[in-house]
Amino acid sequence: MPDISLNADPESGYLLLSTEDGGLLAAVGGTSFVAPQLNGISALISQAIGGRRLGLWNPMLYRFKQVYGYGKASPLVDITAGDNWFYQGIPGYEPGAGLGVLDVAKLAAAVARDGRESLDPSP
Repeated sequence: MPDISLNADPESGYLLLSTEDGGLLAAVGGTSFVAPQLNGISALISQAIGGRRLGLWNPMLYRFKQVYGYGKASPLVDITAGDNWFYQGIPGYEPGAGLGVLDVAKLAAAVARDGRESLDPSP
């Protein structure tokens, strides 16, 4: 079960382009695309907080859910509609989307402002 969600669906996911091959190759998705995105998000947030390491995300994300809920300043966007064939989007945590999707700018701000004690102290 996920803690957060990113778009891994090939139908709505990503178009793979190759200039070497002259254009569109395929619509693709899956964890092969989402895992590097999450790594990139982690690098952006680390850069936003002066290069410090984030450490384990899970406690920080759940703490931010407790602090911000799904309000205007929340780094989490609740998934309340749609489905993944198995689970329907509902308010709050659900097995298909976890806590929801990330608002990366708000997440970086929350980490810089409120997440200092959750950060890994090593440089």
